[in-house]
Amino acid sequence: MQARILIIEDDQNMVSVFQDGLEMEGYEVDVAYNSEEGWEKYQQHYYDVVTVDWKMGKMDGVQVLKNINDMHPNAKVIMITGFGDVKTVIEAQHYHAFDCLQKPVDMKVLLQTVQEALKRRDGVIEALEEWVETHPEEADRLQLATLSKTGEMQVWSERQVLEEIKRNTPFGRKEYKNLIKLTIDLLTRGKVKSDG
Repeated sequence: MQARILIIEDDQNMVSVFQDGLEMEGYEVDVAYNSEEGWEKYQQHYYDVVTVDWKMGKMDGVQVLKNINDMHPNAKVIMITGFGDVKTVIEAQHYHAFDCLQKPVDMKVLLQTVQEALKRRDGVIEALEEWVETHPEEADRLQLATLSKTGEMQVWSERQVLEEIKRNTPFGRKEYKNLIKLTIDLLTRGKVKSDG
């Protein structure tokens, strides 16, 4: 599947350079010119990698990183900063930034960092995507599911559940946690063998 990347940056020239370079590598790229717009987009879509500028507008890049980390701790966020001090790096690492790159960012370094982040993609989502892609008929088969607090039964397919997880919806986050719990349970009972 084509990797999807979100660039959150207020410098239009830098956005243009990043977007062109990433699209030339075959990535699907979305852009947000401030943190608020970037956070809004992140809540609506799944991104394999996010690049975010450290200093922007009302909500800075650290707040975006914190919000993403709270919602999806396995997200791959690359912090872009013009402030190369140790405090900046430590704060970004506290919220699980994948890496911190100092401006001006060399495009070759950015591409290498994105490639490294993609190698460490969220394994749960990657496995679900692979299963949906290789089992399209089963993935589209409708099933009953309880999706609301009222316990109302609704009809969903595995593909739709994957999309809910990727869009970071409340239901998607709940199902993601359930999958992690199920995997741990199966591993501890010896029903699943890891590839390691």
